[in-house]
Amino acid sequence: MNTELLGIYLNDHLAATTAGTELARRISRTHPELRVLADDIEADRKELLDFMREVGVESRPHKEALGWLSEKAGRLKLNGRVLGRSPLSDVLELEALRVGIEGKTALWRTLRRLGSFDETRLERLANRAAGQAELVDEYRLRLAPRSFDSPHVSGVDVERTFTVASTPEGVTEYLRDFSRAEQWDPGTVSCTRLDDGPVGVGSRWRNVSSFLGRKTELVYELTRDDERGLQFVGRNDTATSTDDISISAGPEPGTTRIAYHAHVEFNGLAKFGAPVAKLALEKLGTDTEKSLVRVLGAVS
Repeated sequence: MNTELLGIYLNDHLAATTAGTELARRISRTHPELRVLADDIEADRKELLDFMREVGVESRPHKEALGWLSEKAGRLKLNGRVLGRSPLSDVLELEALRVGIEGKTALWRTLRRLGSFDETRLERLANRAAGQAELVDEYRLRLAPRSFDSPHVSGVDVERTFTVASTPEGVTEYLRDFSRAEQWDPGTVSCTRLDDGPVGVGSRWRNVSSFLGRKTELVYELTRDDERGLQFVGRNDTATSTDDISISAGPEPGTTRIAYHAHVEFNGLAKFGAPVAKLALEKLGTDTEKSLVRVLGAVS
């Protein structure tokens, strides 16, 4: 067997699996329920590295770097939105991941034909790839109608997904009262309840925040409170801010996975400041994640 050609072949697939791993991780941040799929794809990359070590093929870091960069470059493509995530991104990313899984299936079949690798292991990997392809197709076809029916909107989106050491019930109870934003939102100066009684859909708060060196006041309302999580919508004359907080069981008992999605829609002349606001909101999103992990508990 020509080991030089085999080395080129395996390194080319390693670059592709590196890009696929990065893409799967990116998708799982938007769709936390696909985190297991991302874990499987990362495990496939490690299996390929094992096969390379078995035949004495060294990985070529520059090719892995190209795979990593190609996934990052793919994010620069405009999918109908200048700022934030387009609904079309779901379909395109899942289609790209599906193509990558097909390439990986071809790799496992080729290695079986060569006869130099463990056939039982390769058969298991091929079967796992078939399951991955089926799952990706299921999600892609489910999301496609919604993606193409999405209304045209502008604005800025910030997303974060992370796990905390509290139960889903405890997290929901804590976040439901938006006045606690003073404890976990670094930008909040004060947050005061405007009505009385138990907190529920329709409850309202006056939130004063410091943003880009200026104080901003919005009136927030709890607009959704169900098994999927919470949604708060804040409004003033210049912007509408929608905070979607998805809450689900974490990977370990007593933990919770939080998927936080903030969308800010600017009005009038404020739209021209959206690019600057995007940078500031990304930093605020990172700081908010750290604060929530601090108050709700870090997973060890």
